[in-house]
Amino acid sequence: MAKEIELKLLIRQADFKQLEALMQQYQAKLQGVSRLENTYFDTPELHLNQARAALRLRFNATDWVQTLKTSGAILGALSERGEWEMPVAEGKLNLALFPCGILDPTWQNTLTAQFQTNFTRQTFILTRTTPSNEVKSKIELAVDLGEVLLPSKKGQVQVTKDVICEVELELKQGKTADLFKLANQLAASLVVHPGVLSKAERGLRLLKGAAFVERPCLTSLTSKVVSFTDLSHLAGQELNNWILAHENWAFNANESEILKAHRALLRLHALLVLAQRLCSAAKLYPAIVAVKELTEDFLPWVQGCWQDRALQRLKLTGPDADWRAKHLGYATRRSEYRRLWHKTWVGQACLVLVESLFSHQDQQACTQQNKADYLLTQAIAKLGLPQQPMDAAIWLERYPSLVRVELLLQQVRPAEKNNEVLINQMQESIEVLHGYQQLLALNNLTDSIKKTVQAERQALLLQLGRMAQALWVET
Repeated sequence: MAKEIELKLLIRQADFKQLEALMQQYQAKLQGVSRLENTYFDTPELHLNQARAALRLRFNATDWVQTLKTSGAILGALSERGEWEMPVAEGKLNLALFPCGILDPTWQNTLTAQFQTNFTRQTFILTRTTPSNEVKSKIELAVDLGEVLLPSKKGQVQVTKDVICEVELELKQGKTADLFKLANQLAASLVVHPGVLSKAERGLRLLKGAAFVERPCLTSLTSKVVSFTDLSHLAGQELNNWILAHENWAFNANESEILKAHRALLRLHALLVLAQRLCSAAKLYPAIVAVKELTEDFLPWVQGCWQDRALQRLKLTGPDADWRAKHLGYATRRSEYRRLWHKTWVGQACLVLVESLFSHQDQQACTQQNKADYLLTQAIAKLGLPQQPMDAAIWLERYPSLVRVELLLQQVRPAEKNNEVLINQMQESIEVLHGYQQLLALNNLTDSIKKTVQAERQALLLQLGRMAQALWVET
């Protein structure tokens, strides 16, 4: 088994020519251009997917190769994983070639083709040397352009697909910092974003549709001792959630992904601050600043989602319903949001976060006894649920604190499901309340809609007050 360390970057198809020009500028050597056609196999119940593994049969225009990959550590597009690869006879899997015990024998007879990833790959090798001409680093850069497809069904035209436009930087020799140096050079000239989903996961997203879910949380703070490593791992998971939400939004245009992305940024900021306080030797300030800038710049579009959702909740008829239809800002917001996403600084900020968290993986453990419960208690104390629940402004101020409390409650006291559900409902209610406040600030809001919004806002404030009274967290 060989371990690979690679950084996946999503780019725009329009930038491929510019990327090729950069490769010439960097004196990268073109290793070749190939057409790769891949079929991924799994059981009907997707057992391999559940085990976080992928089985692939690839045709590279001359040879057939089978590959089994198992997932390891994944941090904001940087991954380490196990991989077994070997040639096979034409178009046929040979599972006997894999090490004994790697695949569950009960699955082997039910493996069938689930989806395909077909793309053209240009491969470059970028070598950096020392003044004495010794190789300092060697990075393989694979540029992939193609699509992900579900298998065609008899009598049906295949229309379900996803576009592949990405670059994978694989470290062949040198330090991980060399990967980030190259990635940052690319990000200075191109629109790039770290990519979390593998091609196999993108195929699964096509296959499963709405059933496709985020990766499970693998770290918790249930022990009495909390370490810097615990907090940084949780931060890495929230970074992945933020990136994944944007990948899903680009794929399905569902604005709920924008709201998921916003909450992930708030949680990421809280975790970075907690980790920095726990371990003063860490250098997380650039990452904290990057998260704050991303949160502030994307907030207007998040608020636009809140306003539309609040407007859609209203029971309107006649002219008021017509007014609503004309003032839902989805189409405009989607276009403007995409333009912001394609600003080069956004991709650069993402890389700052990935590099910062990865570089602190080997940070000497800073631990504190009973820290987990203390962190939750402090977060609850700072939350300070309002004594005057009918003041909308106070609830809006509490929103980031509620997100932080929910995060710590999930980690420290996962058994308190009722409190977690209440806090989540309060967050969603405050999002709607924010939307009502924005609607009331509009100059062209009709009098009848204004009265409806005011009534709905009053009812929502009363509901928030009742939820706050029902909220109970053992301290």
